[in-house]
Amino acid sequence: MLIELICIGTLFTQSLALSCSTPQGTRAVFGNYLACLKDELDADYKSYEDELRADNRKAAAACFSPTIAEANAKDRCVLAPVDLEAKAWDRNGPLRDCSICRTFAQGAIKAILNTPEQDQKCIRTGIAKAIAREADYCIGKRISEHPGVPDIPDLEEGSFALKEEVITSISDHILIKSRLSFCEDRKPQRAASTRSCMKNPFPGYLQKHCEALSRCDSHAPSDCDQRLEATKQATCECINEAREDLKRRISGIAEAIKDAITKNGRGAPAIGSSSKVDICVQNIKKQLITPVNDWGNVIDSTLSTCITNKPSGQSLGVDSLLNVGCRKVIADTTGTATSQLKTGFDFVNNLIDAMVDRAGRFCGGTHCR
Repeated sequence: MLIELICIGTLFTQSLALSCSTPQGTRAVFGNYLACLKDELDADYKSYEDELRADNRKAAAACFSPTIAEANAKDRCVLAPVDLEAKAWDRNGPLRDCSICRTFAQGAIKAILNTPEQDQKCIRTGIAKAIAREADYCIGKRISEHPGVPDIPDLEEGSFALKEEVITSISDHILIKSRLSFCEDRKPQRAASTRSCMKNPFPGYLQKHCEALSRCDSHAPSDCDQRLEATKQATCECINEAREDLKRRISGIAEAIKDAITKNGRGAPAIGSSSKVDICVQNIKKQLITPVNDWGNVIDSTLSTCITNKPSGQSLGVDSLLNVGCRKVIADTTGTATSQLKTGFDFVNNLIDAMVDRAGRFCGGTHCR
């Protein structure tokens, strides 16, 4: 109790010294707001994680229908609660038709579980800096005199002690997003109504999260309400904009591979020219370049810097991974690889949706009003 009072007193004292009368003052207040959210999470990370997982499962039960017959009657997509008991990367999940995708996904999960805590924190920090650059670029288009995004605190620092629970929560998100995507391809209106329901599925949805948002809002100086709200709204809009941009880029990878296959299709490449595999890798990497980041380089440099015990004889770089994928697709003559590629891209897009939703839980929404 004493520690809580000291924290509240410190925040109150800081808020008295801050004002949103200048862009730099608004930046500092927003930085304090983010720090407040981190303090809230760190104080009881398990309760927030438990609420996120439990409420999302409850939301799925409320908004989806467990059978086709009920889905037809209620105009909802189909997902039974038991479907969430399996992991998204299991053999009967969204990757059931892509064995190499399952192998890669399971390997990635194993790597996450076995990566030391400090290495994981280093990776999150490296990626957060790149995300801050994307946010600065995006918010600057929405808010005049935008002074830049403050340092983004590591909101997931408490996740290491709850790795299994976090992975289960992410798996639930992927399965829900995958089922919505499947439904949207066949019944767009049904998918739209289900998505709408998931935004505010039942009274008290993510209540603990909403209360944390309210407490951190209350710590801001009184003259900052409007500017802080505008900054928060712009940030959350930019999170969604980045989501859609990245998904478009990933969808464009298929076309990049197709271009590599069709170019120089006759005979062997000329001396000194790039091979189909090289062109394929280069085309894909171009899809990962934004106005402010080369995400291929960001990932390479972050892994190179942060992984202390690198596997011998193996490359952690993006190039080697893309090289393997391109070789498999180019060598395939049955069309199987292309089909598996689509399955893999769909899974990655659902993973992106899952991670953005996880980050966006502190954007609030109609359920917090």
